[in-house]
Amino acid sequence: MTLNADQILALAPDASSAKAGSQLAGPAKWGNLGRTDSAVWGECQGSGKVPYRTQIDLGEPAFKCSCPSRKFPCKHGIGLYLLLAGNGPLFAAAAPPQWVSDWLDSRQQRTEKKLQSAAEKATGTTPEQAAAQAAAAQKREEKRDNKVAAGIVELQTWLEDLAREGLSTLRARGPSFWNDIAARMVDAQAGGLAARLRRASGMCFDTNLPDWETRLARELASIYLLGSACRRLPELAPELQSDVRALVGWTVSQEDVLAQAGVQDRWQVLAQHTSDNDRVRARTSWLRGQASGRWAMILQYAAGSAGYDKVLAPGTRFDGELCFYHSAYPLRALIKQQDAFGTLDTTLAPAPTLDASLAAYADALARNPFIERFPLLLDAVVPHAGKAPHLACADGRILPLHALFRHLWPLLALSGGHPVTVMGEWDGYAIVPLAVFAESRLHHFDNETVA
Repeated sequence: MTLNADQILALAPDASSAKAGSQLAGPAKWGNLGRTDSAVWGECQGSGKVPYRTQIDLGEPAFKCSCPSRKFPCKHGIGLYLLLAGNGPLFAAAAPPQWVSDWLDSRQQRTEKKLQSAAEKATGTTPEQAAAQAAAAQKREEKRDNKVAAGIVELQTWLEDLAREGLSTLRARGPSFWNDIAARMVDAQAGGLAARLRRASGMCFDTNLPDWETRLARELASIYLLGSACRRLPELAPELQSDVRALVGWTVSQEDVLAQAGVQDRWQVLAQHTSDNDRVRARTSWLRGQASGRWAMILQYAAGSAGYDKVLAPGTRFDGELCFYHSAYPLRALIKQQDAFGTLDTTLAPAPTLDASLAAYADALARNPFIERFPLLLDAVVPHAGKAPHLACADGRILPLHALFRHLWPLLALSGGHPVTVMGEWDGYAIVPLAVFAESRLHHFDNETVA
């Protein structure tokens, strides 16, 4: 699979890496270029005596470079891929050198080992070992449950006091008012609630956020509802229990998820957005099954300048198997297997009608009232500016654009006043467009998560 320049630049971990990689996309920077059907390689002369060895597995794609950068992919990987996209004939077909073949072999071995580990965990341990592990896990869970329960009682008392006092003086109290209660939730091992409180704090002090009081009140009400659900956890359906626990802060191991039966389809990577918080970057990729029409959210984290474990570029697709997290309305998934990578066809799979999309959202909300953003693929909509920017459907109905959507003018330019297909996230009040399909091409907006 060879991506186009826009898709390659979307793989960069940050804007500076994309810019530096673009500057390395000229032939003069490279030597010993070569390729096979599944990999490319080259040597880039840097400031030192020994050139940097850079290689790309075109399957995922995946990158490796001998440079000291901790970014992934580094600027040399981006530059080499851009050079391939723009000057393919420079890469002669050849047997890979030893340093390339060793890396490709090690990648294959890691993949096989990971699948074997998941299979062994599924087939399991002896009954005695399983009983001992279950007893120890139950003891740990009971201890944590007690800490979380005490933290939620404290949080709900804090929220009830705030409701009585009102929101008018919140900004005068300063960030420490929020930081203190968020820190107490961290101590109570309810990290998910702490993150929600930090987000609420951001809403409180965001001077560019219209109707901040209304938005903040909704967020605080949702936090209170989540705490109430956690206190009544045994009364909930098992699937909803999983959702509540995940939102409060419990985690599920990837091995447990991958041990489940997966869903096979040709998965289209339609959109992506990133957020950066406390030196940890999060990337959300939205995939849609071409045959099933099913949505999947791939959530990846990277600390510091490290890269994501799997590289997904908007505008690509692959045949593969996804395993979904246990949920009342499963959206989040992990990639278990990928094959037959390629770019999107010139036409997307048919989008559902607006009525069908909103009905799916209502169904999702009925099953899991804590869904914050829901994927929508909208066909034949026309974006409009003005005091209240929106997407207009053919039947005259409109969907408001989120107030903090930052790419209104590029969206208008791509449309040119004509209907386009838009993929975005819907929160029940407004939509954040993440990509637009126009003139047989998917255009991706480099969105950071908006509040």
